[in-house]
Amino acid sequence: MNNQSWVISTSDLLEGTTLNFDLLDAHGNVLHKAGVPIGQRLKDRLVADGITSVTIQGTSEVSPGNVASVLLDSFDPLLIEALNQSISAASAAVSAAIQSLAAGERIDPEPLVAGVASFMNSAAKDVAAALSVLSVHQTKENAIKQEKIAERSAKLSLLGVITAIAQGQKESFVSEIGLAGLLHDCSLILQPSLINRDPISPLSRIELEFYRNHPLKSAELLVNLRNIPPTVCEVIEQVHEQANGTGFPRRLQIKDCHYQATILNVADAYLTLTDSSGHHSFVQSDALLYLVSQATKGVFCARTIQSMMRAMSVYPVGTVVEMDDSSKAVVVRSNTDSPMKPVVRTLNTASQKIDLTKSTRSIVGPYAHPTTGRQRLPRSDMTKVFWRLDAIDAAEG
Repeated sequence: MNNQSWVISTSDLLEGTTLNFDLLDAHGNVLHKAGVPIGQRLKDRLVADGITSVTIQGTSEVSPGNVASVLLDSFDPLLIEALNQSISAASAAVSAAIQSLAAGERIDPEPLVAGVASFMNSAAKDVAAALSVLSVHQTKENAIKQEKIAERSAKLSLLGVITAIAQGQKESFVSEIGLAGLLHDCSLILQPSLINRDPISPLSRIELEFYRNHPLKSAELLVNLRNIPPTVCEVIEQVHEQANGTGFPRRLQIKDCHYQATILNVADAYLTLTDSSGHHSFVQSDALLYLVSQATKGVFCARTIQSMMRAMSVYPVGTVVEMDDSSKAVVVRSNTDSPMKPVVRTLNTASQKIDLTKSTRSIVGPYAHPTTGRQRLPRSDMTKVFWRLDAIDAAEG
């Protein structure tokens, strides 16, 4: 935590905000006393006096905890709570299903269907709120193997639902994506060594063969279950197929796959690149740029990545960015028509919300530091394979 000063545009001062410090002009003169709400009269007076910016003194902290707090405080707390409960409930449903499958028992799909319906309901109310929860959610360090599969699957399901909703897909389509996301990795419980493994360690021949075919095994475990449409099993088989036919298990091209699987394929790669519990935890905007780079090679579906960018902006919700005055902020909402100008909240004492389409302020770029818990993706690494397919490529090489 550092003592700093920030220059804020007068137009960015939010009416009704009560600050615990004085507002100063560029010469250090007090313009507005601490504890007094900012009103339109003050803003009009500043404009009349030709004062276009003011200096705020206070503290700044760029840590995962503070970023999460500022980010989530930007949304309806009831909706944030509902989203967290949805992830917990969906994770519990997947965990119970995996436990039943490991014991050779049939699963009850109703809690899974209910979990997806909850995702759809909450995400439809506010996509940005759903993305914010997804951005900060972390898997417990002491989680057992089936819980790790379950929480990762719940996050994939939610991101798939968000992407489909952003595309305006019909309800049945969104539901199929959600169910496939929840269940696509259920067969990994039969090969526990593959769960939460270090992606740079080699696979044994048995592990390699199982991993290559686990989408087929997952679908096989779920076939003929009530409330699970046949399409969902087909989508599960295709989640790891790449657009240009370099995926697995059947090396299908995008024209041969359900589009639900194509969306989940992109979402899976994005989560692998950005998940704070994963081997890599790259800055969200770098991860998106990486997917765009890979899409130009035909690896990923460009249409899907474009729709993700519309929902997230070039700087996805949750990205810590550096502003033009060297202050730091977190992206809280995208602007569909201006992807380079999202809505941000400053990570300083003022915690000002700034819509960059209505402000002279601008983003210099993403910010990464050990305190943020994320790292930048070097341009030289844009051609590398970072998603889970690298385990198979490395083993074969």
